[in-house]
Amino acid sequence: MQTVAAGMSTPQSPGHGTGSFLTQIGDAVRCGDEFRAYELASAALESGLRHPAFFDVRWRWLAKSGRHQEALRDLEMLDSHVPGDTRVLVTIGHMLIRLRRPEEAVARLDAAIAIQPQLAQAHYERGVALGILGETDAMRLAHERTIELEPDNADALASLALIAARSGDATSARAYAAPALALKPRAALARAALAVTDILEGDFTAADQKLDLALAEASPNDTWLDVAVADAADALDRRDEIARAFAAYAAVGERRRQRELPSVRGSRMIDAVLRRADYFRTCGAWTPPASSSDPVPARGHVFLLGFMRSGTTLLETILASSPDVCASDEREFLAEPARQFLFNDEGLDRLAVLDERELARWRNYYWSAIENAGFATRNKVFVNKQPFNSLRLPLIARLFPEARIVLAVRDPRDVVFSCFRHRFEPNPLTFEFLRLDDCARFYAATMELVALCRPRLTLRLHEHHYETIIDRFEECVRGVCDFTGIDWSESMREFVAASGVISRRSQSAAQVRRGLYSGGIGQWRRYRKPLGPVFPVLRSWVERFGYPDA
Repeated sequence: MQTVAAGMSTPQSPGHGTGSFLTQIGDAVRCGDEFRAYELASAALESGLRHPAFFDVRWRWLAKSGRHQEALRDLEMLDSHVPGDTRVLVTIGHMLIRLRRPEEAVARLDAAIAIQPQLAQAHYERGVALGILGETDAMRLAHERTIELEPDNADALASLALIAARSGDATSARAYAAPALALKPRAALARAALAVTDILEGDFTAADQKLDLALAEASPNDTWLDVAVADAADALDRRDEIARAFAAYAAVGERRRQRELPSVRGSRMIDAVLRRADYFRTCGAWTPPASSSDPVPARGHVFLLGFMRSGTTLLETILASSPDVCASDEREFLAEPARQFLFNDEGLDRLAVLDERELARWRNYYWSAIENAGFATRNKVFVNKQPFNSLRLPLIARLFPEARIVLAVRDPRDVVFSCFRHRFEPNPLTFEFLRLDDCARFYAATMELVALCRPRLTLRLHEHHYETIIDRFEECVRGVCDFTGIDWSESMREFVAASGVISRRSQSAAQVRRGLYSGGIGQWRRYRKPLGPVFPVLRSWVERFGYPDA
């Protein structure tokens, strides 16, 4: 394989040994010994030598080994040595996509296109990044431009086939998929796009065959196939093909699980939550800290938490409709104190007796992070919506004893099924959603931790049920307002207008923007049979939160 640096006109860097290393690396590459080339490049860089080829060889091996963050660092160094090289910019864009940093990827790819507007691969990668951001129309335009510049780009054709299938345009889907498969017979994405079209036309047997073949042919790292199969699952769900839909959701989850497993092996979040629950199962009540005399840069402070898919986004958007509220939409402000205190018993012991000076230091850290993120909290009620702050109740209780906590609750069966079927950004928390049994156990462990914390910590906590806001909107929202100190506003009825607070990548964004929606209530009933194995795990929480058994 020709390296990026091989075609560069950059002169050889001065320094003793550079030429020797380049000769040895060239010999290793010609012999197909990529690891030897990587070792030589690393040795050259570690000795202080600098040449584009060294970074080029090393990033390739790092990327091949799955060490994408390290590979990106070498690509950035390569870019500094050969500024304006569009091949490097496109590769950086691709790596940023792999690292799920699409906004940054778009910026790099735009820079490449500004230098070389006819570079088809830059337009293609830009379309991929836009797709991750949920900008489907812009993605389509980018891939259409790719085809104008490179008519035989099978990946762009397959992507356009899927976009057409998702919009219900069977004719265009087939028109794009056919040449994609002719150019690349194992184009799994094109085959999956045709499966979606078959489902829309009611030919489920043909769809089954295409999905099975696509899954068998696809690379494990083909994340767009995951999107296509999940689209097929959603299409099957809409046609009430429940068994087929569930099987497709499970297939996507398992593909993603196998891809992410190496990054979480030995450090599963469910194990951490169970250990934390064990700690509070045996400890006594914590002595509440004295009321803080620190000035709080907000009129009020609310933590909105629960579990993913429990209605936190809907409630936050409603509250954010008030001019009194500043809402955060799942921005992270507690990660560092959580790392310091919550991941072992020793840390929890220290947290329990933290003195006022240290408490004040961490409060200042929190509010400074909020200010640095651009949130204007002065004279506002600051709503910190982060569902998995449920796992941080000990930290919240110690740092912010006067804060109000709203615990969002939804039928556990709907919560678990919704988490299982949706595609979340990969991280140690969402990894637990990828298998149904893991998801149910993680939900139960989280709720157990919350239940154990409530009598042992000083918490000002209000339970909010998702189903109630659908049935009795004003009564429910007024109850939350009374508890949190937020003034009720008639503008809350028009909460869709405030949906700009939601990240465009949020799984809940589209649902909230269509207003109150009762269709999410009782979804589990349609999937009663495949969900049956996890009902025993969830039963106590179904009963405790007051949901009917049938």
